Amino acid sequence: MVTYGSIYQRLRKNKNITLQNVVRDTGISIATISRFERGLSDITLAKLAPLLAAIHVTRKEFFFEYDFALAAAQKTPREAIHGVMADRDLPFDHDFLHQSEYSTQTVADILPVIAKRAAAFQENATQYNLLMLAYYRAMYGFLKHTPDTHSIDILRHYLLNVDDWGVFEIELFIGSSMFYAPADNLQMLRTGYRKSQRLGISKEFGPLQYWLLASDFTVLLALHDLRRAGEVLTMLQSQKSDGTLTGQVETMFFSGWLMIARGHMDAGERICRSAIAIFHVLHDQQSEQNWTTKLENILQDPTAGYILLSGGLG
Repeated sequence: MVTYGSIYQRLRKNKNITLQNVVRDTGISIATISRFERGLSDITLAKLAPLLAAIHVTRKEFFFEYDFALAAAQKTPREAIHGVMADRDLPFDHDFLHQSEYSTQTVADILPVIAKRAAAFQENATQYNLLMLAYYRAMYGFLKHTPDTHSIDILRHYLLNVDDWGVFEIELFIGSSMFYAPADNLQMLRTGYRKSQRLGISKEFGPLQYWLLASDFTVLLALHDLRRAGEVLTMLQSQKSDGTLTGQVETMFFSGWLMIARGHMDAGERICRSAIAIFHVLHDQQSEQNWTTKLENILQDPTAGYILLSGGLG
């Protein structure tokens, strides 16, 4: 059985650090540490910090080791472990994270999901269950071209009234952004971007702000609101949360995409291909292929909605 204590014990023994050493460094009793290591009791986060310091392990490393051991214990194939561990970092249930890609042709497939979410809410009326029920009802209305204004209002009210946006709020907005009218969408985007500014200083969470903007840029293009899409592109070009070369090259591609949408086909295509050429120079074949495919789809039908809803984690 994988417990936090068993992971701590393994890491401690790997470094040849005795319980007596840990007691001396932390002041925590040997009985408390021993019970923790054997899975007989838990400890507070306040005690975890000095315990980790005593064996020279960071918090991120400790929780990584726990998640990795848990995935391995469940006999997860090694190539799938990354995805399993990424899921554990996202505050959504498995069904939401691995939902089908619904379309107008498969809209009926959402009905049993709605029924399941409704039952979950009736059994346990939590905020999370309410938001998930509203999300799927709004998705169904969106694909049926009959907006479910009540469900959309629930999502909008939550996102506009929380004090700060974290991983949950950003991912929820990215997933629901196409449900809102362009004016509401942009208002919520600006609110969320402002309320998630603190994440920009984190290498782990900073890219979420980039994807918040990048995803919504494509949503507004799909809604054919080129003016607001241009405003989001300006935000993308000035934001610093994702200072990576990849983010800068993708933003360059987006500028060409917007030109294509505005009817400047040749100039826009040149910019997009210049961005793709940078991936080629960087020997990033996957990105080169992915964005080449996207460009081909865009050129084939510039008016078709081509939405990128990829999040920034995982």
